Amino acid sequence: MHTKILIIDDEEIMRLTLGEGLSDLGYDTETAADGSDAIVKLKQFEPDVILLDMKLKSESGLEVAKKIKQTDEYVEIIIMTAYADINTAIEAIKLGATDYIKKPLDLDEIQVNISRAIASQSMKKKLKLYEEKEMKAEDTFISKDPIMEDIKKRMTILAENDSVTALIGGETGTGKEVVANYIHKNGARKDFLMLSVNCAAIPKQLLESELFGFEKNAFSGANSRKKGLLEMAQGGTLFLDELGEMPLDIQSKMLRFLETRKFNRIGGLEEIEVDIRIIAATNKNLEEAIAKKEFRADLYYRLNVVPIHLPPLRERKVDLLELSKYFLEIYNIKFKKNFKGFTSNAFERMLSYQWPGNIRELKNIIERIVILNDLDYIDVKLLPNEVQNQSSKESGSAILKAENVFIEEGFSLEEQVADLEKYYISKALELSKDNFSATSKLLGISRHALNRRMKKYYEDRALS
Repeated sequence: MHTKILIIDDEEIMRLTLGEGLSDLGYDTETAADGSDAIVKLKQFEPDVILLDMKLKSESGLEVAKKIKQTDEYVEIIIMTAYADINTAIEAIKLGATDYIKKPLDLDEIQVNISRAIASQSMKKKLKLYEEKEMKAEDTFISKDPIMEDIKKRMTILAENDSVTALIGGETGTGKEVVANYIHKNGARKDFLMLSVNCAAIPKQLLESELFGFEKNAFSGANSRKKGLLEMAQGGTLFLDELGEMPLDIQSKMLRFLETRKFNRIGGLEEIEVDIRIIAATNKNLEEAIAKKEFRADLYYRLNVVPIHLPPLRERKVDLLELSKYFLEIYNIKFKKNFKGFTSNAFERMLSYQWPGNIRELKNIIERIVILNDLDYIDVKLLPNEVQNQSSKESGSAILKAENVFIEEGFSLEEQVADLEKYYISKALELSKDNFSATSKLLGISRHALNRRMKKYYEDRALS
């Protein structure tokens, strides 16, 4: 497909001459005599680059450039200007034009400028795509693993019921904040703020004032009134990350708020009522914390209305590929690389690795690989030593056996991983003589995770 060039000039001879010259060079060309005609042609012709004369008889080239950018942010504008009008051309560039060419025009120079403009356009589109994907990553829960079906249903239910509190559990890096973002952005509160506070990262004294705010002179240094996050999130959502680290006295105040939806600023007498949703997350076992008297049981039960527990990445084999592909795509765009995927050997080691840092660790590793290398595929040698050193596993199926097979179109990870999981579960059951506790220990997964897989592969043998 040829590059499309729209020429805007009020001199007919210039339009015809320039149009013929660029057509001879292989460009598709269209012309316009003024701004109104240009906007019509912009919508119909959809040019990649516009050559715009600054001195139009009917209107200012600056005004035309502004209207063009309002209509199509990606089209590149090259200003054609006389030497005496350079300052005006510079003003046009501030409005979004890419470059300018001084008259009299030289066709070779114009071609160079067009090539630069096309490169600039491509880069802007890639950057925009990357930014959209980065934003999407915050709000979209990426998962195709069957074991996540119940979690996705709960997320949907929570999004539809915007007054229900939620407690999200799981290891560090499993995507708890992503889940919270998804629930907020897909619910009735999406047009209001979602504010976050990390209860582990803020000292106790500051955490209380951060949440509840304070009145002027409430304590030394309180020189003015400050609104807390509970108040600032009015109408929206407050996300309490690392809830298990919240001090007990603040837990007490939070419990009262959840029961009444009212609170007092520190040092204040006025009760403030707000309508917000609370979503909390923790990587701690709160039931154990309750037994140790480190967490209030009543707050736990008040928050744990619709619990979500995110399994670690090592138990989500299908998602390992989905997330790997996703991160590779966005970092290809960000760092201008062209990785096509992963070799089978690399992915075999990734499947075997335990991923203690979960999704966050996977994301960081792929980002580092893309930054430091410029190859077609990610092979074993590009992986960190801790991932490389995972021993190869014999699966009893065709999965990832060939030394130089790439994961390409037509490859079904779900079928391959299902085959692999089923094989190892059957072997572990055989070795443990059908003892579920011993089987889960042999496989390095929880009894709950084993039971999910038993329901999937051996429904008649699963625990009730």
